Amino acid sequence: MKKIILLVAAVLMAASTSFAQFALGGRGAINFGTIYGDDTSDIPWGFGFNAGLATKIAINDMFAIAPEATIDLRRASDAIISWSTWAIDIPVLARINVMPQLFLEVGPQISILLSSEEETDLFGISKETINFGDAEMLNTIEFSVAAGVGYAVAENLDVNFRMVLGLTSMLDDGEDVKVETEGLAALQEPEDSMSMETGSVKTLQFQVGVTYWFM
Repeated sequence: MKKIILLVAAVLMAASTSFAQFALGGRGAINFGTIYGDDTSDIPWGFGFNAGLATKIAINDMFAIAPEATIDLRRASDAIISWSTWAIDIPVLARINVMPQLFLEVGPQISILLSSEEETDLFGISKETINFGDAEMLNTIEFSVAAGVGYAVAENLDVNFRMVLGLTSMLDDGEDVKVETEGLAALQEPEDSMSMETGSVKTLQFQVGVTYWFM
């Protein structure tokens, strides 16, 4: 681990030397999102968070490349259904300065999906939980497109609004999915697995974020 940290630090130092306009910062955001696709009309919206590192390589005064690497918690919940997903997001954005402080950003995003779980709770009487990772239904890689607008409120501080639209499905169809049950559901359903087809399940997020450039 120590060698990896030293290697990352060396790469960042080399990058800052090679690019006179290289910047490194930390980003945090609040997510408001859901999923869309086949049979997802009952899935609600919910709040999550996104946090990690941001970089910016200025090509000129008007244009920059802005890759990021962040950990992402996506949640969608109401009184009955709760869906949570953990992912590592790697967007590579083109940043266009339309005014000295106002900028647009757009580009592809690759996400590494770490886990995803759906829980249905019927008012505390019975509960069903499906872990899509354990069911081998969760895709490892997800492709999305991100676009937004931001404003530099200070020399080292940006705020932005961003939309992330999933292009590929998070889940594959699966068979013999294990369902963990509690309460009346455990008494009424002696079998702990079922066969299910998910169809296309894609992510949709709106983010309000802050980036502090410390280098």
